[in-house]
Amino acid sequence: MSHTTAPRTARMHRRIALAVGFGAALALSACSTADGGSGAAGAGTPEITASLPAATQQADTIDWALYAEPTSLDPIKISDFPIQQVLTNTCESLLTLTPEMTIAPNLAESWENPEPTTWVYQLRDGVAFHAGGTMTAEDVVYSLERSADYDLGSMVAGAYDQVESIEATGPLEVTVTLKQADVTFHQEMATSSGRIVSKATSEQQGDSLGTPGGPVDCTGPFSMGEWKAGEKITIERFDSYWDTANPAKIDQVVFSFVRDSAARVNGMLSGEVQGTWNVPSSGFSKLAQGGNGDLFFGETSGAFIAWVTNLDGGLKDQGVRQALSMAIDREGIIKAAMGGAADPLYTVASSGTWGYAKAAFAEAAQEIADQPRSIEQAKQLVAAAGEQPAITLAVTSSQPEMPIVAAEIQRAGTEIGLDVEITSLPEDTYNALYSDAEAREGIDMIFTTWQTYYPDPISLYVFLESGNFYNYAGWENEEFDELVNTARQTTDEDERAQLLIDAQRIAADDPTWIPVFQPYNPVYLAQGYTGVPTAAIQHNVPWAQGLGLGEASEGR
Repeated sequence: MSHTTAPRTARMHRRIALAVGFGAALALSACSTADGGSGAAGAGTPEITASLPAATQQADTIDWALYAEPTSLDPIKISDFPIQQVLTNTCESLLTLTPEMTIAPNLAESWENPEPTTWVYQLRDGVAFHAGGTMTAEDVVYSLERSADYDLGSMVAGAYDQVESIEATGPLEVTVTLKQADVTFHQEMATSSGRIVSKATSEQQGDSLGTPGGPVDCTGPFSMGEWKAGEKITIERFDSYWDTANPAKIDQVVFSFVRDSAARVNGMLSGEVQGTWNVPSSGFSKLAQGGNGDLFFGETSGAFIAWVTNLDGGLKDQGVRQALSMAIDREGIIKAAMGGAADPLYTVASSGTWGYAKAAFAEAAQEIADQPRSIEQAKQLVAAAGEQPAITLAVTSSQPEMPIVAAEIQRAGTEIGLDVEITSLPEDTYNALYSDAEAREGIDMIFTTWQTYYPDPISLYVFLESGNFYNYAGWENEEFDELVNTARQTTDEDERAQLLIDAQRIAADDPTWIPVFQPYNPVYLAQGYTGVPTAAIQHNVPWAQGLGLGEASEGR
C-alpha cells in the first residue's frame, strides 16, 4: 500500500491506513552533523513551525512531482500514495478530518447515531458535480455500495465488513445499518472509504472509470483536466465548488510523473519541480542548501514496516522473528536511509495514531521499546529454532530507502546466524505483491509504509486479525482477534485503549509486522508558494485548496 490504512503501498491498500494532522512541522535547514556533513531532520535542532503561512495571492499553476503514475483514479482503487495525492483534491468524502484530527461535516452536513448500529447522515443541499448535476442520496448510496464491493476490486471494502445495509431514507438522507457496533465505521466516512462519485457519470464510464479516457466525476475544489498517459495529470479549479468561502487559491496543479529519485531532486534544485511530497532522503542536504525553495517536515501517523508474508519458510519460527527484530539497527537505518528524518519504532501503531488515551498508549509503547535486546539473546533464539531455510526479502530500487533497509536486515540476519537473500524487483512488479498472492510466492518479507486515515491504533491492528486481506502471513491468534473485535465495539476510549494495548503486546511478542521507524512527512515548495499542510493529511483532505502565493510573491 508505500500503498494507510494504504498501502506507497497498500489499503491504502490502506498503506495509506490517513494521515494524522498535528500542530507543528519541522522546517529543514542546513546544519552540521557529527561527521561534519550537512544534515537534515534529527541532525540538529530544527525550527518548529505551527503551519505554513496562508496564501494571500492567487497562483496560476504549479508543477507537482509524483514518484509514480497512478494506475487508476477510481476512488475505490487507491493502490499507492500518488493516487491519493491527486484524488483527495478532486473527490470528497461524506465527512472530513480537521488538522487537529476531529471529525467535521463535509458532504454530510450533520449526522445522528440513534443506536450503536445505526448512522443517519443528512446531506448538504446544492452540491454540484464537476460534469453537471447535483448530489443526491442516490449518488451517496451508489458510491458507498461501490466502495463496499470486493468484486469491483475495492481496496476500501474492509471498512464496510460490518455494514448490513445502506439506504436512501430521504432525498438528502442516507441511513447505514451495521451488523454490530463498530467505532471505526463513522471515522472511515472521513477517509477515502467515504468518497462520493456521480452515479450517472460513473455508470456511463463503466470499466473506463478512473482511466485517462474516463475521468472520475466528483465534487471537490478541483476537477479532472488532462491525463496524458506516461507524462502528467492536470487538475483545474472548480468554479462551482459548493464551499464558496474556501475556493481553491491556485488555478491548476500539474502532476508530473518523475520515477527516478535523483531526477526529482534535480528538478527541485533547478526549479522545474515546484512542489512534492515523498521527497527522497538522499536529497535532503542538497535541498537544504539549494536556493529555489524550502523543505519542511511535519509529523505523521506513519510506520515503516518489515512485513512478513510467509510463515512456511525461514520466518516460520516465532523466536526467529523476534531475533531478527532485536538485531535490526533502527538508528543506523534512520541515519543511512532517512537522513535522520524519522524515529525508531517498536510497535505497529506509531504515536501519530494515538488520538485518545495518549498517556496510556505512550506508556505501553515505551514498555515495549525498553525491553532488553541483545545480539547474544538473538543468537540464542536462532540457535534454539534449529537450522532454517534462507529468508527472501523483496525490494524495489524505485523507493531508495528499501534497499538500505534490506541491506541492514541482511547484515543483522547474518550476524545472528540467518541466511537472508535480497530480491530486487521493478516498481510495477513490486507493487503487485500487495494485491496478488501468487506474486508473493517465494517471498518471505516485503517493506511498506503505512499511514492511518484516522487517529486510532485499531485502524492498523484490524489488519492483523485472522482472515484479513492484509494479514498476508496468515498469522492467527484467537486472543488477539477477540481483543481487537471487542475494541471495535467499545465506545469508551479508555476501555478501548486498554484492549488495544493488550493486543499490541501480543503482536509485539509474536511479530509478523516488524516496525522499523516512524518517518517524518517531507514537503518541498518552490519559493513564493505556501499554504499546504505540513502534517501528513495530504492523502485525506484537499491539500491543494489552500496552495497559493505569499505576500511578497510575484504572480506565477
